Amino acid sequence: MLESVTASPAIQDRAHCLIVGAGVVGLALAWELSKQGLAVTVLEREPECGQGASAAAAGMLAAGVEANAPGPFLDLCRRSSRMWRSWAEELRSDSGVDCELETCGLLRVTTRPESISDLEVRRAWQLTQGINVSELLSLDQLRAEVPGVSAMVAAGLLYPDEAHVHSHRVTQALELAARRHGARIETGVEVTSLKAEGDRVRATVPGRDLEGDLAVIAAGSWSGNLLAGLGVEASVEPIRGQIAAVCGAPGALPRIVFGDRGYVLQKRSGQVLVGATEEAAGFDAWPTLSGMERLSEIAAELIPALTGARFSNSWAGLRPHSAAGPLLGRVPTTDRVLLATGHHRNGILLAPVTADLLGRAVLTGTDPPELAAFSPRVAWSA
Repeated sequence: MLESVTASPAIQDRAHCLIVGAGVVGLALAWELSKQGLAVTVLEREPECGQGASAAAAGMLAAGVEANAPGPFLDLCRRSSRMWRSWAEELRSDSGVDCELETCGLLRVTTRPESISDLEVRRAWQLTQGINVSELLSLDQLRAEVPGVSAMVAAGLLYPDEAHVHSHRVTQALELAARRHGARIETGVEVTSLKAEGDRVRATVPGRDLEGDLAVIAAGSWSGNLLAGLGVEASVEPIRGQIAAVCGAPGALPRIVFGDRGYVLQKRSGQVLVGATEEAAGFDAWPTLSGMERLSEIAAELIPALTGARFSNSWAGLRPHSAAGPLLGRVPTTDRVLLATGHHRNGILLAPVTADLLGRAVLTGTDPPELAAFSPRVAWSA
């Protein structure tokens, strides 16, 4: 078994932990480990932190709509959701940045009469799991919650505990907090190979090598190339998600409205986000005209008035998708490299629990039991 890692003074050319990727997951782990006194080096290929899937995220914390059945994934989502309020408060204390956590609740609606029974089935099993969900609501009842809900909506459920954060504020706060605790974060540095050699891990970047006792690959959709160099046949695919933003009066959309094809939600600034597409478009991380057309249709299905709102912005990001779900823990070929990817559209939601569990794995030298269902060793031995 790998010996546990203990804190000691930082060494310039060798860190306790190398983290590849400075999205929300990599930064959250860097913050967690640096708080424990470990020497942490984060290597990010983009010129700024959080420019991949994290920057494109709407920031929803919606465990009730993300998991489709009871099981480990639902448990992981709910555990992380419960962590978010105290996590956001600690982040603000450490960084001075407000993540704009809003517990506004969420309406899960359908425009398909044939899907009403699916909502009833979902509600039934969720009640057995202790999820706070309303009875089935009619259009009039939904409009009492959110004025302007489309007449196309047939029915829906209210999840009063669901929330959202501002994803850009989250990554900004995590970067500042991690640096405050001594994490070394280098941007514009692409790791071209990662190798486990005896009691160390070597990361090769243009012009030099860096060493660590351990390494964590949190490179999102770009994780596969590094894993291939470790002899691991990975399947982490990029799924493009496009989002459009329109201007709205602050407070006009009091709850998230989540439909069959997408969602709308409003930030404190008044900006309303309409999202999101899911496209197998390789590594083409840009918005498209066809994507905007699809988002306009989603807005019309949920809140028709938004289609006439002033357009503000659009963007796209590549979500790391794994058929096995999140991949968390040690890779099959070495105890010195761990994986934290495959979160797909739940990176923001799962950041607190991922940092907590992967942090424990790094500190103790053993993956916590809660990671068993998400172990890369299990996923790639199946």
